[in-house]
Amino acid sequence: MFCRVRDVCACLEELAPLDLALEWDNVGLQIGNPQKEVSTILVTLTVTEEIVQKAISDQVDLIVAHHPLIFKPLYSIRTDQPQGAILTALLQQGAAVYVAHTNLDQAPEGLNHWLAREVGLEEERVLVPGIHAGVGLGRIGTIAPLTLGDLAQKLENLWGLPIRIVSDRRRLVSRLAVVGGSGGDFIEQAKAAGAHCLITGDVSYHDALDAIALDLAVLDAGHFATERIAVKQLAQYLQDRIGERVQILQDTSTNPFAF
Repeated sequence: MFCRVRDVCACLEELAPLDLALEWDNVGLQIGNPQKEVSTILVTLTVTEEIVQKAISDQVDLIVAHHPLIFKPLYSIRTDQPQGAILTALLQQGAAVYVAHTNLDQAPEGLNHWLAREVGLEEERVLVPGIHAGVGLGRIGTIAPLTLGDLAQKLENLWGLPIRIVSDRRRLVSRLAVVGGSGGDFIEQAKAAGAHCLITGDVSYHDALDAIALDLAVLDAGHFATERIAVKQLAQYLQDRIGERVQILQDTSTNPFAF
């Protein structure tokens, strides 16, 4: 039995319903025909020119991404500009693009749940509750006590990327909050929830100063490291649900930083 784009959309929306997205976000099917048949899916964090070239070479019918390709309103499509070139290449290829962003972040079994599980949190619960029970941004839970420096080293070994530390690396931590992606705005919520440490990405200078003032430790692993797990887990979810009908590829080569 063949699979259509609409079937994949429905499957993904069981995991991360569209109404869970924050009001400023743009999620769902952004390019393509819901009736198109799908034989190959590529799961990635961000649709870049390199990802599009991979999709073309691998004859991908549908790209499933975490970050929106179309986020702000389009007033023009300039084919000599990066976004316009990407859109043109995708339309010429006939490849569809589906986005699961903040709806996946807030989903009970979504990105922040996966991140909490990867970090090893026990007694996990939502950090910032959303519109339904079990829905919301971030997670908070416990680990066996260890120093902040040892925790940073553990995460560096896990993710293969450097960790920025805010606070004394000798302090003991056991109650952790995690927020995938950009989590500098959640410092006050993490402290109010009783966290000893917030693990997230994209922490600014002023965010770090706020954390110090609140006596909250922060480990900044970067946007990419704290969201990369979404690619593996989304691919596995699709493999379990529709893998007998389609080929599922994954690509995590979209980290723009080198160290």
